[in-house]
Amino acid sequence: MNYLGINCSVEKGFGRVIIVILNSENEVFRHVFRSPSVFSFNKNSAEILNWHRDNITSLISQFNIEGVVVKKTERNSFVSRIKNSGIFKLYLEGVILSLAGSIGKLNKHFYKTDIQAILPTPNVFDLDIETICEQNGLTNSFTEIPNSEIEPTKEALLAVISLKTIVQA
Repeated sequence: MNYLGINCSVEKGFGRVIIVILNSENEVFRHVFRSPSVFSFNKNSAEILNWHRDNITSLISQFNIEGVVVKKTERNSFVSRIKNSGIFKLYLEGVILSLAGSIGKLNKHFYKTDIQAILPTPNVFDLDIETICEQNGLTNSFTEIPNSEIEPTKEALLAVISLKTIVQA
């Protein structure tokens, strides 16, 4: 079975979706989509969400994905009034989970604590991507990852490994 993990974030005012695909041969692949400015999210929210949804739908079809997992934005990220970046992340996470469910794909969302409970490695979020791949018997097919994308990629990777773990349990 092939699985797709998603981390939604904002970088320099642009919506960013980092996707990690884990295939049945235990290879991991990474895709990144950047949307127009989240500052225009109030005016163009449907266009932005549809653009991301279409890109993810294409990957689901292309890689024959059976399950989709979203690494949810942590609740403590919103301490006061939610900014456009927070609204963007929450809406997009919901759109992706809804999409997966509507096309009959297994879909889950995990917070950091969920991932830590599923995976047996203590402090798994402190490990680097190479170590995570080695410990899970994965072939890392990621190309060079910019520093600003390492943590969100790691979160999507851990989420997709967690999904595979619970499905195989």
